[in-house]
Amino acid sequence: MTRHLPQAQRRIQIMRAARSLFVERGYLNTRMEDVAKRAQISKGTVYLHFESKRGLFNALVDEAHEHTVTFLESAKRDPRSAAQKLIEVGVRYLDYFAGLKSPPRFFMIMNEMAIRDDEIRARVTQIHERFVKDVSVLVAQGVASGHFRDLDPTATALMLKAFVDGLAGQAAVGIRPDVKRLSTDGISLLLKGLMVPGDE
Repeated sequence: MTRHLPQAQRRIQIMRAARSLFVERGYLNTRMEDVAKRAQISKGTVYLHFESKRGLFNALVDEAHEHTVTFLESAKRDPRSAAQKLIEVGVRYLDYFAGLKSPPRFFMIMNEMAIRDDEIRARVTQIHERFVKDVSVLVAQGVASGHFRDLDPTATALMLKAFVDGLAGQAAVGIRPDVKRLSTDGISLLLKGLMVPGDE
């Protein structure tokens, strides 16, 4: 067994062990006792932190989207123009996926389970809809200020979400984004579709 750790660190240890097992074996083939063994703690300790395997999986889903929430909350507070904020969010995603120490393979497991499980699909959909809603607000700000063309903010947000999901999927199989190219010409391509001509 491992030495005594503060609760927050023990929780991280359990989640790290569970994530690796879900990736290796899948959700259905992973038991809580397997998580305990991988984390080198008792099964009772695992249950002190997570009441069920589903609760543990949900915590990992939330953690996988933590950066999305952080980036968008930061953008909401940013006083700059909508275009500048979208660029900042885009660059932060690129830096995040490029800087990961290991591929985010749990992203693929999460989506696989969302196909099979109504509760997980609802949770993933809720996170997706939050992203679309928050980005729609940014796009609507750009339209209202006259900097963006009169586009449907929700349609634009859905396209940007597909771009982010594509980055995550590529990173999950080990394809890291080319930050230099995507943060210059890639973002420029997106903005030229949004900006009013002559306002770039």
